[in-house]
Amino acid sequence: MIKKVLLINPPSAMTLYEKSAIKAAISEIPYLSSAVLAAALIEKDIQTQILDLSISLNPKKDLLVKLEKFKPTHVGITFTTPLFFEAKNIAKIIKRFDDEIILICGGAHSTALPRETLERTDFNILCYGEGDKTIVEIIQASSVKDLKKIKGIFYKEDNKIKINPPVQLIENLNTLPLPAWHLYDLKKYRASKLSAKGSPVGPIETSRGCVYGCTYCNKKIFGKCFRFKSVKRVVEEFEHLKKSGFNEIHVWDDMFTTHMPRAKEICDEIVKRNIKIPWALTCGIRVNNVDQEIFYKLKKAGCHAVYFGVESGDQKILDRVKKGITLIQAKKAVKMAKKAGLETVTFFMLGLPGETKESIKKTINFAIELDSDYAKTTILTPYPGTPIFEEWDKKGHITTKDWSKYNFHSASRVYDHPNLSWDELEKAYKRFHRKFYFRPRYIINRFTKDIKTGFLFWDIYYTLKTFL
Repeated sequence: MIKKVLLINPPSAMTLYEKSAIKAAISEIPYLSSAVLAAALIEKDIQTQILDLSISLNPKKDLLVKLEKFKPTHVGITFTTPLFFEAKNIAKIIKRFDDEIILICGGAHSTALPRETLERTDFNILCYGEGDKTIVEIIQASSVKDLKKIKGIFYKEDNKIKINPPVQLIENLNTLPLPAWHLYDLKKYRASKLSAKGSPVGPIETSRGCVYGCTYCNKKIFGKCFRFKSVKRVVEEFEHLKKSGFNEIHVWDDMFTTHMPRAKEICDEIVKRNIKIPWALTCGIRVNNVDQEIFYKLKKAGCHAVYFGVESGDQKILDRVKKGITLIQAKKAVKMAKKAGLETVTFFMLGLPGETKESIKKTINFAIELDSDYAKTTILTPYPGTPIFEEWDKKGHITTKDWSKYNFHSASRVYDHPNLSWDELEKAYKRFHRKFYFRPRYIINRFTKDIKTGFLFWDIYYTLKTFL
């Protein structure tokens, strides 16, 4: 029997941002996870296709058409917590189409709540942890009996859920094949001019794992062990993205500068090979793990923007969530990045443990003091698998486990904050962006910059889109 695998990206991944203050800056970007998993399957000569429903205008129709044409034997879906119900509905549609299709799920939500995920859906097999090798072993399995030998899975057998031991983390990331970007139609992807200089945008991971212990983060897939691709491999992947048709690259590492010498060498090698493509560190780098030299090297290598996870302007809040940074370090980092001529973006969160009206004022004032090119905030959403969720769930602060409401870009009332009402949090969210973006100094600086760069029309357009 010929095995054929269809990897599906759930719909609504883009619409999650529709009610958020950052919706204008969101770009349509192909899923990295699907391209990585597809490459692992193709390497073993397994027929594989990707269906990206996140950019589909009629997801159900497109799904049925693809199922009819491709006739997959297996379907895999990776999803986060807010996309749980989307994935559940897709699984139901597929089983109605052909009950013989084996459904596989994975990702952050599946790894955090494996048993619940299988119990509440039509999925047959669940991958927890890294799935690069696991997905291949599942497809190669000839029967349910073979599943017993595969590490890193939960699976259904005779109406019971079976649990296998966890899979070992991949030690050498250089052994992974280059992502299968050829499976995407890149003409369908558009990038926002607020966050990208080129379109379409291609994502890259140069490392896995984060050594830090922020309590709002889920470390259950890649863990705290920092593993990285060699400088040569990373730069080859830059070239692969460019050859595949991308006109900008966004680094999606947990922390690109964890190993500073390597990060600098990557920049040097990009310059040495004369790779001309704009790129950005959009997932954020830590303010305590930078120096002036890295920013100069980033700029020289074509990086145009760096994002910083600052989270709060109150040191007590930062200490409580084990962020491991200081406000002084944040000031220095943003200042150094500006000095190197890089665009700066700062991330904040409202509603963290210990948050009060006073600490929110400190955060807004600190964001203004940093005066980055862009500042973004969200209302905390405690996701399953994070220490904050586990702590608040035990204390009874979590009010619902309707995962469709767990969207941190437009947060719903999924918990009762110990100190603040939801009305206070929502007003603070609007106040943050109003106070940051409607300052006379900020408006004058943006206007002056826009005149020089010819970006004035786009800034007006995105401002209206964001605030109206």
